[in-house]
Amino acid sequence: MKKQGIFFGAVGTLAAVVVCLMFAGPATSASSSGKVFWVDLAGTARQHPDFIYFTANAGGQVHSIKWTGWGSRRAVGKGIYHDSSPNFPGKPNREGAAKIIAWKPVRCVPDFGNRKGKSIFVYRHAVLRQKNGRGGHRWVNIAVYTGFLTCR
Repeated sequence: MKKQGIFFGAVGTLAAVVVCLMFAGPATSASSSGKVFWVDLAGTARQHPDFIYFTANAGGQVHSIKWTGWGSRRAVGKGIYHDSSPNFPGKPNREGAAKIIAWKPVRCVPDFGNRKGKSIFVYRHAVLRQKNGRGGHRWVNIAVYTGFLTCR
């Protein structure tokens, strides 16, 4: 009877380990080679960019970005937010320190740009923390600027 309990306990433990391994990701991500790119609005793919802009002409941009964890499952960039568009009365001042968090690298084959037709990785999600113009901060979803929308 005692041997039977030990046997079923071992089988249960083995089954739990197998289930955990089924749902656990690999120890290193598919992007561990560091081939994660940020594809800008012009189609230029760059790794750990030091400058990101959010409009084609004048507008929001983050410059002087320093990244930690680029190419991993989650990257954090710290830089300076600047809005080059004209000021108008009542326009909130969002200039200043900014933080970008990008995560979940996914395979991508861009339709245009300097990596057109080549298999790369881009971050699927990204958010920007910037001043809200009223003394606090706000988080902005910037996933559409990672290059994910250029993928086939």
